[in-house]
Amino acid sequence: MKYWILIPLFILAACGSKEVSVPDDVIPAKQMVPILVDVHIVEGARNGALILGDTNGIEDYYAKVYEKHGITEASFKRSFKFYNGEPELFIPIYEKVLDSLKIGGAALARKGTESDYEE
Repeated sequence: MKYWILIPLFILAACGSKEVSVPDDVIPAKQMVPILVDVHIVEGARNGALILGDTNGIEDYYAKVYEKHGITEASFKRSFKFYNGEPELFIPIYEKVLDSLKIGGAALARKGTESDYEE
């Protein structure tokens, strides 16, 4: 009758972290970080508006990101969907992406204050 003590142990065992294997057709996490950094830079720069008379659509910029990283749109979307469904893998990727964006933004801010502009 004291088996009820074992129930929490079974629950804890079931909730333990599972080992997730990344399929071969998914871009490795290490490679996803710089891709996602570039994607966020494009999205932030475009922000749905035209920039200085730019007539290129956002798809053109995405195509350049895919080309730069040697991937296809399909492989990026497939990989993004996979990682999005695996938070234990996706959260560390996005932490690195955010760190990279912060570092890049800080470097740009420093460069802007260090420049001498003559009017």
